[in-house]
Amino acid sequence: MMFINPTIIRSLNKSKLRKRIVYFLYDVHPHGTYLSELSRRVKSDPSNVLGCLKGMGNRYNGSSSLIELGLVSCDGREGMKIYQMTEYGKTVVEYLKDYDSSDKW
Repeated sequence: MMFINPTIIRSLNKSKLRKRIVYFLYDVHPHGTYLSELSRRVKSDPSNVLGCLKGMGNRYNGSSSLIELGLVSCDGREGMKIYQMTEYGKTVVEYLKDYDSSDKW
């Protein structure tokens, strides 16, 4: 079992939107998607999604952003940015799915 930084689990548990984003990117892995499509799929405003991905001002802490935590990568392709789940992000989502489906007590 791979060590998962508790900061990552805390970050994902504090934000339902962050969790929806990583779960969606996990489902489409190894493919990625661009910001507006990602926003449509998780049913949220693009600025909120971008805040979760990169951090933004005081509302979304940059150190807790999905890119900063190493869960999501961003590549520029053909003039647009594609957001994609990293292998480490995939491991974290599998851990969360396993944890959420098990009997907790």
